[in-house]
Amino acid sequence: MKKEIMFKWMLVVLIIFAAITYLGCERKNDKADHPENDKVTSDNKTSSQDEPKDATVETKIIFPDLKGTWSGTFDGRSSVLNILEQTDSSFSGKITINYRTVTNQEVKGTLNSTTNEITMTDQLHSRYQGKYKGELSSNNQNFTGTFTMDNDGTKYSFNLKKK
Repeated sequence: MKKEIMFKWMLVVLIIFAAITYLGCERKNDKADHPENDKVTSDNKTSSQDEPKDATVETKIIFPDLKGTWSGTFDGRSSVLNILEQTDSSFSGKITINYRTVTNQEVKGTLNSTTNEITMTDQLHSRYQGKYKGELSSNNQNFTGTFTMDNDGTKYSFNLKKK
């Protein structure tokens, strides 16, 4: 008999808990709960306020178009960077450096729109692979910086201009 009473009480508690949970999660209509948000227009009609009080302002960052051909010098040698794809701050392409033996390398990089800093990394494994770090000019037409080789840390300067 005690088990049966205990079971009934647990069932009642469970039903009450479920009802409280269900009612606590019910979504309220803001207009019905806050009639003070209505205002009278010049036509004496009631309308809701034009803007919500906690409206968030979205700031869209505009990234410069880096796609295209950039030519200039790398360690005093003529070079060409072709940026083929760009998605927001990320891009990829190919760089060619005219040493005695022409060096061709695929690169991936990012642009920090706040500082105009560009970083790129060689994608093909070779003993000459490394990282590029430089700055994009304020008119988005010049990219100057330093290349650092991964294997020994040797640094080379480069200066590229968009065509």
